[in-house]
Amino acid sequence: MQPVSFPFAHQCFFRLYRGQTPMALVEAEEAVTPAECYQALNHRSRLHFTRPLVLHFECPEAATPVWFGFAFDVEVLVVGTDGIIHKIYPVPRHREGDGFFVQFFSEYACAILVPSGFCREWNVQEGVTCLRRIRTARYATQTA
Repeated sequence: MQPVSFPFAHQCFFRLYRGQTPMALVEAEEAVTPAECYQALNHRSRLHFTRPLVLHFECPEAATPVWFGFAFDVEVLVVGTDGIIHKIYPVPRHREGDGFFVQFFSEYACAILVPSGFCREWNVQEGVTCLRRIRTARYATQTA
């Protein structure tokens, strides 16, 4: 598959919540096509990872593949259709000689790739932290 140019064309904001208490509003890049989701952060250096990447799963019932072979450490936040972060796991950077692997996501609304240490910094916890995604156009009209 031919690499997709980055940064991807779409952006969004997401807000983290603990219960009803807002924690942070974060600007993110958004992968919306199957090719963008599959590629994710591959072919980028750490310098080109300037904001989190939301992998938007158009059809949560279908399995969406993501190829992991990043040049830097990331954390993956897996968000259910209920908006709750169901899983958090680290993905260490790919080292020469390591095999690449493909993770299939199904029954989830999105996954968010964040820099290593993001969860500790914002106290993001599985099953506790919620997320609401706001598309850029909608956010611009809300704040205008």
